[in-house]
Amino acid sequence: MKTISVEEALSGDYVFIDVRTPKEFEESTIPGAVNVPLFSNEERAVVGTLYAQKGQDEAFKKGLDFVSKSLPNLLEAVSKYKKDKLIVFCWRGGMRSKSLTGLLEGLGYDVRQLEGGHKAYRNYILERFKDYKLKPKLIVLNGLTGAGKTEILKQFSNSLDLEGLAQHRSSILGSVGLNPVSQKMFDALLFKRLEELKDESYIIVEYESKKIGHVQMPAFLYKALKEGVQVKIVCSFDDRVKRLVEEYSAYKEELAEKIMLMRKSVGNDKKINEWLKMLKEDEFEELAARILKEYYDPLYSHTVDAVKYDYVIEKSYIEKIKNLILSC
Repeated sequence: MKTISVEEALSGDYVFIDVRTPKEFEESTIPGAVNVPLFSNEERAVVGTLYAQKGQDEAFKKGLDFVSKSLPNLLEAVSKYKKDKLIVFCWRGGMRSKSLTGLLEGLGYDVRQLEGGHKAYRNYILERFKDYKLKPKLIVLNGLTGAGKTEILKQFSNSLDLEGLAQHRSSILGSVGLNPVSQKMFDALLFKRLEELKDESYIIVEYESKKIGHVQMPAFLYKALKEGVQVKIVCSFDDRVKRLVEEYSAYKEELAEKIMLMRKSVGNDKKINEWLKMLKEDEFEELAARILKEYYDPLYSHTVDAVKYDYVIEKSYIEKIKNLILSC
């Protein structure tokens, strides 16, 4: 049976098959991998319990029983990749990936087992991050909440959207309408994107604090953000209000929960109750204006103003922004 190292696997053109449970896959996987679970979440728990209580042999027998029943579905799920080069992996390169790799190899698939599994992949990324050489110059967008920095990022193919990778907007409302990823998944997505951008002359990125929601960016990247070309994006208050309304108004229940969490920072129950009343009555523009004036701007203005900017540009001048970046 063929095996392959993580480094070799990431440098080739392969389809990754993740045979771990849906729960494990959801927490973190190799970006782009296909989940073909040998066990359901519940079956995995049963096998694990048997292993702990009765040993490897009993656990193996039960696992074999589960897999034999689901084998037709497993093979059907993999069959669409018959013409591709496959890499199968589980958590540590153990029996789960070994068994499916051996079966597929016997059926004529071009398939390899990932040495060390997802754990080895995770360790590989962490090691690379320790001394990662970020060659492209960073053009760093700064600005108040609602200034439209993410919209600008979307104008460029060589942008790095850290909030998009984290699925969090890096504020108290940051997770509203999104599904924040784990640290493991953030690191995996970040590494993949940086490798895609490594030959660019510059990368355009929004400035973030070291933590984005519950995930943390690697030290080398945070340092590069602070040392990049700093651009301040400004726009009218009305435009900022409209942007917040468009982004958040569809998520009333989540907004109510987050507004309650602002109580500690705002320190004013009356104000919080007023905001909740506006939300209940669909007064979204007034609510957005109040939250910007009375929460976000007092909280973040000093941080934005403390930066020594290389350029200050109106958000509406997107062509000017493009020309600026091309000249850097």
